[in-house]
Amino acid sequence: MKLNVFGKDIFSKNVSTHIEDIFMNIKPRSFATNYIENFYNTNVKEKVSKDSLNLSLLTDTHAKALASTSYYGYNGLRHIYETNAAGENLPIDLNVHLGDLIDGSDRPEISKRLLKKATENYQSSGKPFYIAEGNHDENDKFDEHKFIKSVSFDRDDYFNLVTKQVNKQPEIQRLSHVSKVSWFDKDDIRVIFINTSDIPYIVYGNNKKYDFKKVRGVREQQIQDLIKILENTVDKRVIVMGHANIVSPSGKNALNFNGDLLQKIFEEFNNKQQGQLKNNLLGDFGVSTAYDFSNTGISTISTYICGHMHYEKHYQVSGINHIILNCSALMGKKRGLTTDYNRKWDRKINEISEFCGYFINVDSKKMILQIFGYGAATRYVNFNL
Repeated sequence: MKLNVFGKDIFSKNVSTHIEDIFMNIKPRSFATNYIENFYNTNVKEKVSKDSLNLSLLTDTHAKALASTSYYGYNGLRHIYETNAAGENLPIDLNVHLGDLIDGSDRPEISKRLLKKATENYQSSGKPFYIAEGNHDENDKFDEHKFIKSVSFDRDDYFNLVTKQVNKQPEIQRLSHVSKVSWFDKDDIRVIFINTSDIPYIVYGNNKKYDFKKVRGVREQQIQDLIKILENTVDKRVIVMGHANIVSPSGKNALNFNGDLLQKIFEEFNNKQQGQLKNNLLGDFGVSTAYDFSNTGISTISTYICGHMHYEKHYQVSGINHIILNCSALMGKKRGLTTDYNRKWDRKINEISEFCGYFINVDSKKMILQIFGYGAATRYVNFNL
């Protein structure tokens, strides 16, 4: 059996050796790191105060073991390297990746290596970091396209390669080592991270009950953890982040399961309410739990930020900003799955449109959230906290 990796046919028994050799040769390009660093110094630096929160953010890199000049490939991994290299010289409080680190369409040993290399780069960046799980990160796209059906990732593969490494950092807080909700604090600003791929790993024969790539949702335990964190969030300005959008502009559920319940929690938190949260589902995604947000002081949730959709969009639902950010992954103009948003950028390899990233600033004193986009992104937009 032969496998095409980075444009070369190699025998599968030599995959690990060849992949590692190629990974060693992936280096940040100076034109990219210089551009990102200069973008910050020219467009961001003068607009942010010293004591505000500064995030460097990527989403949907879709790294893949392929040398593609017009679509997903190992350029996704390179974008991570370049963003983190540029950020070493900048006043960044937290590096964030909002999921779909990988495309999930490679053989499992390759996809695991991609996850490992990306996480190691974040670890070596010298900054605290958070990586959210995306719907492609369990490698189900590879499983879907195989002739012989089986499960390529074990239950804890992604956790051990990525989440476990994130959890080792003292700056990233959780209620317990198994909680799927995390938070990061700077003074009176709190960023909460949720997992929109909170899907039970259940295998029947050679197939999963749920395809992680196609199913997005949150379960009761995560909702209970989120409620507990918010009940103890006093006098803070709160931003929530996750991989996928949770509700549509009309307020309807945008996840397969319980996105509308998350929106309900946000609204009840802002209104200092107490009550019972319940849906009409049974089994894996049933929810019935209490909440009491009456003692949270002036705390409010102003914003939910995500990726997943491969375009930019923002809208308000019940006073809460929902912000969708564009994918870092290259989406060439002539590719069938390229979104209209990315076609307009006419993204090309080795040009600044190849990549896409953001600096996000949260200033609780000025009550403003600023988003500065570089590459294939809107250059500036701001929202009230």
